[in-house]
Amino acid sequence: MNRNIDDESVRPLFSLSLKKLSLFTVVLPLVSMVFCFVTSMIFNFELVNTTICQVFNFCPSVSAITGISPQRYIWRIGVALHSTPRLLLASVYYSHYIRKTKNVQDESKSLYMHIATMNYWFHVTEIMALVGVTYISNKENYPVHEKIFITFMASSISYMLSTCVLSNMNKSSAPTHLEKLSYRIKLFLCVIIALTSVGMMYFFYKHRVYCEELAFSWFALCEYVICFANMAFHATIIWDLPAEEIVICLPLSHSSPNCQDVTKKNE
Repeated sequence: MNRNIDDESVRPLFSLSLKKLSLFTVVLPLVSMVFCFVTSMIFNFELVNTTICQVFNFCPSVSAITGISPQRYIWRIGVALHSTPRLLLASVYYSHYIRKTKNVQDESKSLYMHIATMNYWFHVTEIMALVGVTYISNKENYPVHEKIFITFMASSISYMLSTCVLSNMNKSSAPTHLEKLSYRIKLFLCVIIALTSVGMMYFFYKHRVYCEELAFSWFALCEYVICFANMAFHATIIWDLPAEEIVICLPLSHSSPNCQDVTKKNE
């Protein structure tokens, strides 16, 4: 929304750069994961690299490093703290796509709106699945953990693909440098994740069926590539909405209590 807020009717209480909030939601799980990986490799190497196949592995899975103590608590706190802001960002992104409808060709607007709605729910499902796979570990309930992980992967890939489609449909006739950069990076990360997902399934099959040495390590490496690429994909919001702010404002006594500004754009 425009930043020209009527100062006679509302009083801003708090504002936060959307760019800073977005970076916070990426850095928090990133730092948590790196901490879990480094400490697990230093202090619990044998434990996190041991699988039911009893073969040598050099790289533990994300579930392994976040499923032991005290690493699990650091990871769970990180995911919990970043989840609510991400749900807010999902709504902001949806509003952004709705505003960009004006750039879409008339015959494609209905399809665009349907994709935007699905994109929003893919985004929300991805966030909730991440919370679920974090708090229900593979050691506590493997069947449920596995199903939630599959849900996370499916919703994450669907979200990224639909985001690329929307970005292509709503691009302006003269896109800015940041818009071009954001779209290209998104496409690149989608390709990386698609290829790595195939590799991850292949190595998981080798591990589960043949118990091949190092198969689980290669599976884990694919998993990390997907995690980091996913974080990078979500970080591209800083190019899509570079000047937006989250605003909380209070209606003054003489005005109607109708101040529900969520975002505003610097001019």
